[in-house]
Amino acid sequence: MNAAVRPALPHGGDAPARYRFAIEGSLLLLQFAMGLSFLAVAPLFPLIIDAYGVGRATASLLVGVTALAVALALVPCSLLAARLGPRVALAIGGLLMGAMALAPLASSFPLLLAARVLFALGASLTLGATPTVVMRWFPARDLAAVNGANVIAQSLGVTCSMLAGSRIAAAVGWDGALFAFASVTLSATALWLVVARDRGGAPATTGALGAALLAMPAILRDRATLLLGAGLAGGLGAFITLSSWLPTYYHEQFGFSLEKAGTVGGMLSFFGIVGSLLGSTLPVRLPHRRPFLITAGLVIPVAAFGCFASANPLLLYPSVVVLGVMGWIFMPVVFTIPMELPGMTPERVGIVVATVLGAGNLSGFVAPLFVGYLRDQTGAFSLGLGIASSLALVLALCGYLMPETGGRAAAALRHEGHEEGRLVTPSP
Repeated sequence: MNAAVRPALPHGGDAPARYRFAIEGSLLLLQFAMGLSFLAVAPLFPLIIDAYGVGRATASLLVGVTALAVALALVPCSLLAARLGPRVALAIGGLLMGAMALAPLASSFPLLLAARVLFALGASLTLGATPTVVMRWFPARDLAAVNGANVIAQSLGVTCSMLAGSRIAAAVGWDGALFAFASVTLSATALWLVVARDRGGAPATTGALGAALLAMPAILRDRATLLLGAGLAGGLGAFITLSSWLPTYYHEQFGFSLEKAGTVGGMLSFFGIVGSLLGSTLPVRLPHRRPFLITAGLVIPVAAFGCFASANPLLLYPSVVVLGVMGWIFMPVVFTIPMELPGMTPERVGIVVATVLGAGNLSGFVAPLFVGYLRDQTGAFSLGLGIASSLALVLALCGYLMPETGGRAAAALRHEGHEEGRLVTPSP
């Protein structure tokens, strides 16, 4: 199946000006659907714990195992997505993400956990194929904005599930709520099949995949990739943990109703949209990437402490706002940096993004499980939440050590790297 195809021009050089927005619109719905189901179980933990009679550490596996499966599957799924082409890969990914529609049939906790693993595999395919779509359809000047829009869609999905999950569950049950969210995913997948087009011969040839595989040792040794992966492990691990457990903490510690706890958790995600907007628009005017990583890494632990230290609205709500903004402001930058590294191709960038997100999701598996374990052992959340919040300091450190990929000097070096077809890490 190595039919000759016209290679795609880098960064969407000749993409039709109008149809690229139809592609992105459909892609946005898939990103929204992914966010809708990713943390949908978090505000429903008390109901799930009661339904299956499991402990909090076990319940946290619904988020933790999802993050672990994404971490382990991202690189293989990125390679598979490159071979299938983004149109087919995203369609399969969407179908797998819709596996949570099976929640009403899950008669035991392991079956529900298996549906979450299928969701994670679909999310891995979606995350692995998305950078290729963006690079093939959009010019370099639009990358930060498009990546920001995709992250905003994910954040909006998380927000909607946090705000609506407990309310839908009150009407149709927690499993009915998960089914409703999965139905949105399946609808978005159907729309993608109608709208999507493979540009530039879409599926990578065996030779292209071979080149990407041969480049993996250099990619995995690249300083920027390693630092970005370690930084995201700190930042994303902290934010996934806080997003997962704060609603339950508010319900148990502060005596909030499930609806109120879900609303406060939804605020965290809602203001994440503001953070995503800032993270996608500010780099266009201030084309530097490191300050976003450093600032977020320093502010997240402080804001997180305010989120669980007191139920006083004067402290709680401003802290939730700041944490929401800081927890998402660096994500568009994380997706953009790999696309700006020298020598990048659509196939290579998928591997880099998969590697970085894999590190972040591995942390997103360990940290919530650790917090749930400490809660079961000590009877309190505060110690675990404090330790998890401090993980974000790793993001600040790695941001400080990170080579700058924005600005004119980095752009010139990227051009040199593209000309020579090699990875060149810019100096800090």
